[in-house]
Amino acid sequence: MNTHVRIVVALLLGALVFAVTTVVVTAGFEPQIEFSLLIGLPVGVSAGLTALFASYVLLWHRDQAAAGTVSGRAVRLRLAALATIADFVTVTAAGVGLYVVLGRSLGISLLIAGLPVTLPLAAAVGYLAAGGSRSELGEVQTQ
Repeated sequence: MNTHVRIVVALLLGALVFAVTTVVVTAGFEPQIEFSLLIGLPVGVSAGLTALFASYVLLWHRDQAAAGTVSGRAVRLRLAALATIADFVTVTAAGVGLYVVLGRSLGISLLIAGLPVTLPLAAAVGYLAAGGSRSELGEVQTQ
């Protein structure tokens, strides 16, 4: 797949995920919170950026695997993308769970402030957990 096509697909997917997540979260919190859009927008932005990053990286990794060789950088970025997806799902579930079980402010704080902080950390940890240094230029044979 061409790089420009990957960029367009990732942008479209990121925008779609942003819009859907913002509407769903805003509608979900609307009965309890008057200004629920203030929760929906940060969660939607986090979801959209996660989808943008993950979709581009995963499409890039897929294209390299189809070509027969996958660079070490692509492997590390793939793990970083998967870590950000897992982090988004985990932190969102924890935030909603805390909101429902313990109290409103703790869950909302996790959704609004926790996602923007933990997503880059998850990407960095995922990248570093895959191992290797930046100077490493080795490739992994897939066929």
